[in-house]
Amino acid sequence: MNDFDIAYLERFGAAPVFVFCDHASNAMPDDMNCLGLPEDILKTHIAYDIGASALAAALALRLKGTFFRSGFSRLVVDPNRPVTSHDLIPATSDQIPIPGNQMLSEADRKARIERFHVPYHDRLDEALDETIAQSGPPFVISIHSFTNRLMGAKEDRPWALGLLWREDEPSARGMINYLEQHTEWRIGDNEPYDAREFNYSVDRHIGPRSLSHLTIEARQDLIADAAGVDTIADVLSEGVIALSR
Repeated sequence: MNDFDIAYLERFGAAPVFVFCDHASNAMPDDMNCLGLPEDILKTHIAYDIGASALAAALALRLKGTFFRSGFSRLVVDPNRPVTSHDLIPATSDQIPIPGNQMLSEADRKARIERFHVPYHDRLDEALDETIAQSGPPFVISIHSFTNRLMGAKEDRPWALGLLWREDEPSARGMINYLEQHTEWRIGDNEPYDAREFNYSVDRHIGPRSLSHLTIEARQDLIADAAGVDTIADVLSEGVIALSR
């Protein structure tokens, strides 16, 4: 985990499409000592959205747009939470204690925010503004992934993909309709999470710019390898193109 930065940007073309991934990485600076967690835990869904970075990059590549992703684990600080959130720096995640996040002083909490949360959102702002200047207002896609089964759950979550929406319901409805017509997947409508309750990065950066957008959740077992990523990215890219017609 020595290859570390706050965020990464890659442009695959000049199309007005901006794909970003808040929970792309499980990386941490060496001085954080993995927050006291073993390496195997850092490879699970509590540390990052498994497959989401690869899916976001594949989607941006197919659409010839811009790809932006985080460079740090959400266990360090969650970029998709406001700084006032109780789970901004989680003491536990899916019932697993995070030793390095317990008993943090207020000074430690503020230092984490200044070191990670603030510069991440500054760079996301800059990347969006640069894209608007170069290509015009982009269609924005926020990519997340969700574990197929939470700790202690008796059954897998049933959705293959979820479309989360609050402000841009037409784009979400359009994609839901496209996926239901062209696949046999079960599609979540504000499932497994509800963007009307929280979707911080989109609410902070995308809504105020009045940009059309999608927030997409993909089930992690479906994008755990390159073949799965390609399958989902092919369908989603065709869906985005259909929405633009």
